[in-house]
Amino acid sequence: MLLKRTAAIGSISVWLCCQLALGQQAPAGFTINVLQGNGAVNFVNQKPVQVPVVRVQDSSGHALAGARVSFQAPDSGPGGTFKGARIYAAVTGPDGTARAAGFTPNGEPGQYMVNVVAEYDGQTAQGQVTQTNVAPPAAQPRHHRLALKIAIGCAAVAGFSYIMYSQFIAKNKPYGQR
Repeated sequence: MLLKRTAAIGSISVWLCCQLALGQQAPAGFTINVLQGNGAVNFVNQKPVQVPVVRVQDSSGHALAGARVSFQAPDSGPGGTFKGARIYAAVTGPDGTARAAGFTPNGEPGQYMVNVVAEYDGQTAQGQVTQTNVAPPAAQPRHHRLALKIAIGCAAVAGFSYIMYSQFIAKNKPYGQR
């Protein structure tokens, strides 16, 4: 015969067993969030303004310090290198961030993805940082800048000459005309 009290104890027992089983499971996954560099436009063969920076965090949003992070540039086409290598490895700091130090875009213009893989406590997460390499803006021809410098110099000499001539005339007027 099933009593209400026995049924309640049975339900509580099942609930406690489920809670214990959930508590012994592996920790929930983690994510890679791009903090800097996503959508960046870099001039070919020049140090970029923004290197890729990512933050590794658990499912609760807390930073994961000590996660191993690797940044990988494309094998060919538009891309770049990390201190001369195609792959760069880093470890997240106390704030959960890792930066792709020494990143330099290569000489090929175009859009590309830097692949990011993070490993922590036997688990991995992946992400991507989208970047674009472009040719630097064309420099002004040197002769235009030289012509501007000459024009400014001539204007300065003309202004100085006018001031000096005005003072000379003022000093050399007859005594009654001053």
